[in-house]
Amino acid sequence: MFEMDKKLLPKKFFKDNPLDKMSAPLIAHFSMTAGFNEKLQNAMWDILEGEIEPDRKVRIEEEKAEIARLETGDAVVKFIRSDYDIVNRELLCKKVLAMQAEVLPPLLRRFQTSFQDSVTETTVYILGHAEREYVDQLIEMYPEIRNPYAQSMACVALGVQEREDTLPLLLREYERLKRQYPEESYCQGPLLAIYILYGKA
Repeated sequence: MFEMDKKLLPKKFFKDNPLDKMSAPLIAHFSMTAGFNEKLQNAMWDILEGEIEPDRKVRIEEEKAEIARLETGDAVVKFIRSDYDIVNRELLCKKVLAMQAEVLPPLLRRFQTSFQDSVTETTVYILGHAEREYVDQLIEMYPEIRNPYAQSMACVALGVQEREDTLPLLLREYERLKRQYPEESYCQGPLLAIYILYGKA
């Protein structure tokens, strides 16, 4: 972890701005960082498998076969919008990361306007592991993102990608989202990203 310049933040920033103990951005961060840990995934599946209804298991297996058949960016985006089972998210994201040039341009366009949580969360999970050029595109299009939840979650991806150059954006967004949406936890996205950049999350 690189050393961020302490002078870039107000004094006592972390003391004055604690992270919530539980929030959507924290769950997203855990998913992004733990999702490609095969041992952890297998352990979680062993726990979950006995609790999953037979009908859902059938659907999960059908979706796995469908993911394997996806060949175009538009087909992947359509699948993401289908409200697929979250158990298949890691498999889907690995598929996307193997075909980023085909999938990420149309997916980013959809992300810019979507108010569908599954689209937001899947896109951000992918962006946490995507090549730099697509993270650059995310930063460029950030002001055009319509959904405040998507803005919040995009900030998490910037933290996971260790984009220290976005610290001014993250600070602005933290203050703006906290001010504009005091009853929501949207501000926790940029705040978590700041914690990540400073090695505190």
